[in-house]
Amino acid sequence: MRVVLAGAALDEASAREARAEEAANPRFTWLGPLRFGATQARMAAARVLAMTSRAEGGPAVVSEAIAAGLPVLATRIPGARSLLGDDYPGLFEVGDEAALAALLARCEREPEFLAALRAAVERRAEEVSPAHERACIAALLADLAHA
Repeated sequence: MRVVLAGAALDEASAREARAEEAANPRFTWLGPLRFGATQARMAAARVLAMTSRAEGGPAVVSEAIAAGLPVLATRIPGARSLLGDDYPGLFEVGDEAALAALLARCEREPEFLAALRAAVERRAEEVSPAHERACIAALLADLAHA
């Protein structure tokens, strides 16, 4: 398995750390910021997505992964838990690098674990579909109109 990191660094220290890891680790590549289409292409080619965000903005990519049928490993933050479910087997605590490494190793070595993640994501796909989102927006607007 290779780890391919897409996204801008939060600060110069993070960029230095990513460049150092890339230089030292042949299984790690940092792509930097990508356009949406390039990100989608990378996701389509991936076996698993690791969402390591500490902030609630991160789960937007979880929705994209669910829509694409891509298994996810995610930090146990409220946004990711609400999308994947509290019992989703690919959740880990924020900052727990050992737990993330163990989950990545399981994805690499245990095809049945990766298949279980994929099946769990596929069960959530309807919740992120455009039709479901339109229905939720319509219901919200109807509630507001009657408030």
